[in-house]
Formats: sequence, C-alpha cells, structure tokens
Amino acid sequence: MSDAKSDANSDAKSDVFFLAEFAAGAPSHAAQELASGAASLAKQSGGSAVGLAYGEGAADGAPSLRTWGAARVLVLGTHAVPAITHAAAVASALRDGGVALLAPATPNGRDLAAATVGLLGVPAFGPARAVRFEEGGLKVEASTLQGAWVTISEPADGAPTPAVALVLAGTFTPKEGSGTAAVETAETDDGPLGAARIVETHQEGKAAVNLEEAQFIVAGGRGVGSADGFTQLQQLAEALGGAVGASRAAADAGWVPYQLQIGQTGKVVKPALYLAAGISGAIQHRVGMQTAENVVAINKDPDAPIGEFADLFVVGDLFAIIPKLTDEINRRKGA
Repeated sequence: MSDAKSDANSDAKSDVFFLAEFAAGAPSHAAQELASGAASLAKQSGGSAVGLAYGEGAADGAPSLRTWGAARVLVLGTHAVPAITHAAAVASALRDGGVALLAPATPNGRDLAAATVGLLGVPAFGPARAVRFEEGGLKVEASTLQGAWVTISEPADGAPTPAVALVLAGTFTPKEGSGTAAVETAETDDGPLGAARIVETHQEGKAAVNLEEAQFIVAGGRGVGSADGFTQLQQLAEALGGAVGASRAAADAGWVPYQLQIGQTGKVVKPALYLAAGISGAIQHRVGMQTAENVVAINKDPDAPIGEFADLFVVGDLFAIIPKLTDEINRRKGA
C-alpha cells in the first residue's frame, strides 16, 4: 500500500500531531525527530503524522517534513514571533481529533505546549524520554531516576483532543525518506496570546547553545573552581562540536549563566556523550543527564557518586586531563 493511499485511509481521530519550528525555511532538528516519532506512533494508532509548523519560512519548508514522516502539515505562521502566539491555532487544529501532540522540550516548545494545554484543558506530561501506545492509551516514560512509565490518556476517556507529551531531544531518531507532505494553512485565530511580541533580544554567543539538542556535552561542577576554569571545558566542547553545561553549584557560584544548568531545577538533556568534569553526581544533577547514551566522568574523588553510574570514571585532575584530551581530539580531526 502506498503512503498516499495509507494516509487517505487513516482515521483522523487517531492522528499524531507534532510541533515543528522553522528558521530560514528549514525545520529544526527537533522537528525532524518529532516527525519520525509521530510517524512511528501513528502506525500504532492507525492514523497519520501531522506537523504544526511555525517560524520563518515555514510555508516554503513545510513540504519537506514528509522526508521525516509527516503526511500532512498545517502552517500556523511564518514570522518571527513568540511561539505562544500560535497556541490558539494549535488548540483549534487539535479540537477535532488526534490522540497525541508531541512537543519538543525546548524553550519555545515548552511555552507553546503549556499555553495549548491551558487553552484545551487536556492531560500533559514531560519531559519524557520515551513515548508509546499501549492498549489504546498513550504512555510516556518519565525522565526521573526510576524512569517509570506513566499513562496520560486512556482509550475510554472520551477526550476529543490529544494528550500532550513534552519530549526530550534524542528520544526519536530522524529517519529520512522521500516525497512531500500535503500542506494547508491553519485557520487564523490569534486568541488571548496573539498580542505577544518580541520586544528585545540578547545574543550571548556560545552560552546560547541549545543544550537540549546537543549531541556532545562537556559539563563542569564545583571542581572546576572558577569561571576561568570553564575556558578549558569550552575548548573541549568546541573540539567535539558540542556544548558546555554545568551543575547547579557552578551556576550558583556565578561561573556560568543559569541557562547552562543541568539537573532537577535546570535542563534535562539526552546527548550521545556527556562528559562531567568536577561534578560529584548528586541525585539532583543526575535527574538532568541520566538519559545520556554514554557518561564519562573526571573527578579527583574516587568515591564521588557519579562513579556509580558513569560508563567511564577517570580519577584525576581535570585540569591535567581536559587539555590533553582536547589536543588529542584536534590532532585526530586534523589527521
């Protein structure tokens, strides 16, 4: 059965929606991940993957979401405005059906998902590190130490709108295909949040790297000792093509901005590699990074808690190890 025929025969009440942010006509990496995730879930639900696209160039780039699994795309807006201005349009699109809305655990994704949940009064949960359908209900795996599965919608609850799952980066793997998605323009509905505007922006350079989407993270804790100590971590992160993160202790000390904090009261990340330098590994920090595929820790204290769950635990001076590691990576890149 062709994709087109399959899409035509799908039940709209079983569709899986996802948020897709665009910039300069290209979908974000999170949008690509969620498109593939929605397509996979839609096979379980008997529906189709439907993108809700917004941002600069969204109309021109929307058909490309088919590449990652979207059957249909609704364009919410094409201008650089706060994400929450699209909440009414998202709510309107979802009122007629669908079983799930996948939102990225990014600043814009969180804002838009929260506003949509408020307008619709639907169940929501996040951040989640896995999503699935089971016996007709939507379940998510919580990003906690226990990693418990939580049911956020039941097949018999009669809800006309989908449950919302806030999804961590790396939860789904983008799977490229071919074709273009059918594109429609969503009905204009500014709603109570439509008047929100961007009045000021700040460029903070390398500190503004999106940790939620980084595949390589070098994080520093109390053991880094100072703001200057993070310079070496930044150099290693650049060599890896990744981002710098920090524990709460480092952020509280003023060595890095709070936007780099990872943990229970900070960001939750899921990189391919998480290198923790001078971080003890307290439970509060572990909650924010335990979903990393590989964890490497460097610490002077052989009894540091992080050694209990690190894939590789190096006992030593981070200021002696990090520069050599950076040099070696750069050497291999240049070879």
